[in-house]
Amino acid sequence: MSSAIHIEGLSKEYHRGKIRRGDIRSSLSSWWTGLGKKKEAFYALRDIDLDVQEGDVVGIVGPNGAGKSTLLKLLSRITFPTKGRITIHGTLSSMLEVGTGFHPELTGRENIFLNGSIIGMQREEIARKLDSIVDFSGLEAFLDTPVKHYSSGMYVRLAFSVASHLEPDILLIDEVLAVGDQDFRKKCMARLMNVSGQGRTILIVSHQMSYLRELCQKGIYLHQGQIQHQGQINETIQHYIQHFGQQKNISLQEREDRRGSGVVRLTHIEVTDTDGHSLPVVASGQEVVFTLRLNATKEEYDVRVQMEVYNMYGQMCFVANNTVSNHSLPNIRGEHKMQCTISRLPLNAGIYFVNLNIYASNKLADEIINVLELNVEPGMFYKTGNLPKANTGILVEYRWE
Repeated sequence: MSSAIHIEGLSKEYHRGKIRRGDIRSSLSSWWTGLGKKKEAFYALRDIDLDVQEGDVVGIVGPNGAGKSTLLKLLSRITFPTKGRITIHGTLSSMLEVGTGFHPELTGRENIFLNGSIIGMQREEIARKLDSIVDFSGLEAFLDTPVKHYSSGMYVRLAFSVASHLEPDILLIDEVLAVGDQDFRKKCMARLMNVSGQGRTILIVSHQMSYLRELCQKGIYLHQGQIQHQGQINETIQHYIQHFGQQKNISLQEREDRRGSGVVRLTHIEVTDTDGHSLPVVASGQEVVFTLRLNATKEEYDVRVQMEVYNMYGQMCFVANNTVSNHSLPNIRGEHKMQCTISRLPLNAGIYFVNLNIYASNKLADEIINVLELNVEPGMFYKTGNLPKANTGILVEYRWE
């Protein structure tokens, strides 16, 4: 079997910008005042060596900021490497941002031809596949309606339908499995399974581990711009999960994989019972309290905290956001303590991970991936004490009559 993609010593360096966006005058002024100042450089990818064989279906996993999307953009020639070499054998197409190139004033039919041309399809090819594209999207009744009148779900259905009819030798996919409703996601999965069965080379970036297990044979785990593991998809995912678990042993002050301006930062987080006792293990249905300590370098307005809970396959289970529940934070300065109480923990038995995002005046101040690991054991969520099989989603209250 011959190589479809060969990568040697690939690195991509970025500089955190000093030039402000705005009008020409302010941009030139910012550029002029920034002359002679040292710009902060960082590597999105560093010294990547990779060989993908023809017909391989490869899942790429890793936390936010690991370099996954950057790798696909380099392969797609959207951006170019700082150093290293990429060799590609065969035609290559990408589905990186579904719907890029759609024009709101044009109809669905017109946008099929426009978007198809942008992503590399010939007009004759689009015309030949038009009926199949429309049938897949399920939007025949709205085909001659301008897409500005489409709902967001209709928009992504049409966009994916166009993109999924590409027939390259190599296909790059970035998080498109998250589009649409559950039924349409099943159609997307079936479509990708069909494409993978045709012997094409596919690279998929996704946080949906369950999808990757179904679609892929091989996996790559990226962390901080470097390959941590590559091999069979199941063992790659297992390495990713284990590494996530090890992150909890690193103090928040030592965590370097966090993003944001830093004007408000998380300094402490723990899970306790209602009496304030720390809980190393929590139970399904238990009342738990997430206690957070924040530090604001200056008085901040409109501080928003979002806590996201994921299962071990990267699927989001639920979100807790202080503004959604109408619990706004006062103008804080210095140390500040806040708590999020969940009266009945809706998680089934298993391992879960918590991501935390803090926004100050709608700008990201602090983002920490896997800030906390939740070890959930079976509990009395239902009066019977019975629970569904572990790791089968969240628990909900219901009644049969």
